[in-house]
Amino acid sequence: MKEHVTSQITFLYFEDLPKARSFFEEVLQLEKVYDPDWAVVYRTTGKAFLGAVDAARGSIEVSNSRGVLISLTVENVGEWFDRLQDQGLEQLTSVKAIEDIGLKSFFFKGPEGYDFEIQEFVDPSLRILF
Repeated sequence: MKEHVTSQITFLYFEDLPKARSFFEEVLQLEKVYDPDWAVVYRTTGKAFLGAVDAARGSIEVSNSRGVLISLTVENVGEWFDRLQDQGLEQLTSVKAIEDIGLKSFFFKGPEGYDFEIQEFVDPSLRILF
């Protein structure tokens, strides 16, 4: 029997879970798929998910959000930028091309200092891969 991964969830811990919920639901407009009250899971695509957890009730102790970048891959980075630029996001950058990896993206700060990137692969082989 060969073991394999069947899905993927990245959990982010928050001191202010209601504010995080609002961000994922109203700003990013992600689909909520599971909500046991002290944590909530949102589908990003297929069987890949982001979870927001109440730091006071989560499974691990968290001291900060540094060193984490959540990159969401889309097919229309310009449309995402147009929609998000009116949301009052902190440190919203302009859309920039990263030629050596065939990518266009922009960055912003989410709740409690988490870094987010919205990216679009323009290299055809990478569009297929990601």
